[in-house]
Amino acid sequence: MRIVISGTVGVGKSTVSSQLVKEFIKQKYEVNFLNEETVDSIYLDFYYKKPYDWAFLAQLDFLFGRFKQWLIDEKKRSNLTIEKNKKYITVYDRHFLDDYVFAELHTIKQNISNFNSITYQAIYKELSDKMNKLKAKPDFFFLLKANLDVIVERLKGRGRSEELDVSLEYWKDLYKNYYIRPTFKNHFQQNVINFVEINTNNKTSEEVVKEILNYISNNYDYSFNEAIEKKQLENNNINTFKNTILN
Repeated sequence: MRIVISGTVGVGKSTVSSQLVKEFIKQKYEVNFLNEETVDSIYLDFYYKKPYDWAFLAQLDFLFGRFKQWLIDEKKRSNLTIEKNKKYITVYDRHFLDDYVFAELHTIKQNISNFNSITYQAIYKELSDKMNKLKAKPDFFFLLKANLDVIVERLKGRGRSEELDVSLEYWKDLYKNYYIRPTFKNHFQQNVINFVEINTNNKTSEEVVKEILNYISNNYDYSFNEAIEKKQLENNNINTFKNTILN
């Protein structure tokens, strides 16, 4: 099973995803937690301070980093599911599907030129098509929501210097991309199996995790779905595909 915890910066996805992982570990599942890699990127500070100069290169770096995470995880999934017959769950603290939201925002703000945007979209489409061809869509894509003022206060509260220097206009525009503009919601819905929006206003992270677990429990037949997944992995020759790309 593949689970994505998504949402704008500051909505609380990292806290929720890490707590969700702990709950699955308690239930004796084999869990791989793919956390937010970009916080350690060498481009992140430049990305926020000089987006006109760095947005395109940084977005490519973020996209390739997350896609590599996905490839490595799919190889591990193949080995554990086919060879060891283990129940395997991946929890994503943001997926490479999210990168489309950020790249398009910088195109709208003209930090990425139209020419570079076309280049980025072609690369992104190639990667997302690989995922769909291998029938490796996320089973659940949980989009966490909160009021903008709540999110801004959370950003101030965690005190990351690269975020504090960013204008309020940027956070408003990113918020619109995630929650208001239909293009991006449609994009997620087309590339995942179950798309679920969760309002986190006035809820603790524990309450949000409980809501996620209840939704999964009511909408996922573990035995049936895992049997299908095992068959798909056997048919895909997925190890050959991933080794070709990674080497």
